Amino acid sequence: MLNKNKKVLIFTTISFCLLLTESYFSSQLASYWPLFNKIDILSDIKKADELSLKSTKKELLSTKLSGYPDSLKIREAKKESSSFNQYLLPGVIVDFKADTTQPALPKVMEKLAALKRGEKVKLRIAWFGDSMIEGDLITQTVRELMQNQFSGQRGVGFVPFRSITAGYRISATARSSGLWLDDNFKNRLCKDPLFFSGHVFYSNSGKLSLQDNTVKDSSQIVEKWLICGPADSNAVITVNKSARSIAAPSLFNRVLIDKAPGASIDVTVPTRRIALYGLSFEPEYGVIIDNFSFRGISGFELEKFDAKFLDTISQSGAYDLIVIQYGVNVMFRPLDKNYDYYFRGMNPALKKLRQHLPNTEFLMISCFDRAFPYGQKWKTAVGLDSLLKTQATLAYKNGIPFFNLYQTMGGNGTIVKWVEGGEQLAAKDYIHASPKGARILGKELYNAFMKDFQKTTSTSTH
Repeated sequence: MLNKNKKVLIFTTISFCLLLTESYFSSQLASYWPLFNKIDILSDIKKADELSLKSTKKELLSTKLSGYPDSLKIREAKKESSSFNQYLLPGVIVDFKADTTQPALPKVMEKLAALKRGEKVKLRIAWFGDSMIEGDLITQTVRELMQNQFSGQRGVGFVPFRSITAGYRISATARSSGLWLDDNFKNRLCKDPLFFSGHVFYSNSGKLSLQDNTVKDSSQIVEKWLICGPADSNAVITVNKSARSIAAPSLFNRVLIDKAPGASIDVTVPTRRIALYGLSFEPEYGVIIDNFSFRGISGFELEKFDAKFLDTISQSGAYDLIVIQYGVNVMFRPLDKNYDYYFRGMNPALKKLRQHLPNTEFLMISCFDRAFPYGQKWKTAVGLDSLLKTQATLAYKNGIPFFNLYQTMGGNGTIVKWVEGGEQLAAKDYIHASPKGARILGKELYNAFMKDFQKTTSTSTH
């Protein structure tokens, strides 16, 4: 039996080898013996290869016919990848474009140039963020340095009627009393639109006493504006004990309530007839930076802004630049490395803002370093690089300039050094900068704005 099996195996092997040889040389043998043309055990493989080759040739032909040879496509892909990788650069505002000699924020820089020329214009910046900027941290430094550089005129900008950080904010002293209703991102109750602060307030006999601590010159004129939503036709507020009617027919209103030297005001709201946002203390001209911090949010909430409300703000020309600074609140698990959900949540918000604020420029600032305990030591979050790349991708795909605050502050391990070093530049939660650390970050951001501004001045001299 064993010998018979051997014979079958030998016969099969010899037959296969003969057929394989005949298949390989079938085209040559067929010229002498036509019947060999029908012998080809490799026909299925050859057909698959031929189809693949034809498909490849067709694609290459189509590419060449469209005017884009394959080599150019490869070069363009490399160029695009190189452009995107600029997000890793520290200290500069990146616009992901080839011409890096041009400013990333041309409209903003043109207004700064106008201020330098002595023109009395206002540059308005809305700075969105979470607890990393609350209490006016970071923004108060950028504001101070930019106001000193471009006009010398001071003003703290927007201050909400009520705030959980009012007790420790340095740039303004705000004391509110009386009955207030706070409708916000996390506690939506009423129909009036939320402002950029994420709040809308209502009051019966509520009072706000506000002191702008940034104004050092007692002779400087300080404009005090009431920022509000719609008001009843007979709405009244009291300004420094003097009653006055308020005309606020639109979804978004800026009402000038005082224009005199002095950096303090008392406002009382007798009845609940106005959707209130806050007060804005501004110079007659110069740079105004409004801090819109909201603790604990990811940035997805920006998609909740009413579209018509955004259109009204856009038509009023309220803001030249919107800065978006989030991220730390999505890093709440130490082993997370996938932030695709962050892209899916943030992308609609960015698209909505861009669509309804078409004349406003945008800047995305990355989250900065944060740490978790791994074993016995605190270390930078293992997923931070992934989150940074996701944020940069959001900026890249939405045509928004990007600033890498993480790399600028020193990159991996910096927050640990800030916490455990002698200067105490960060809190012991290994997340938040201390006031001293926030000032360092503010100076870095100011320097980045100045680098972008230098591109405007160098362009104008050629």
